[in-house]
Amino acid sequence: MVSLCELKIGQEAEISQFLDTGIKCNSQRFGLFEGGKIKCIAKPGPVIVEISRQVIAVGENLSRKIFVDVCEN
Repeated sequence: MVSLCELKIGQEAEISQFLDTGIKCNSQRFGLFEGGKIKCIAKPGPVIVEISRQVIAVGENLSRKIFVDVCEN
């Protein structure tokens, strides 16, 4: 398990945990939920991820509080 900010461009992962319930609730509004599959598509500062054909920018501070399991390809 690594934080979202540690993903490399092109890596796919499954969201496994949020640091606290406030972050979890706010993230769910944007489609980020435990068990959700994401793909890192860019890291120009914020982490840009694709989830369910939607592209979302996750700020650097928030991306340190979301933990994922990297999918092996």
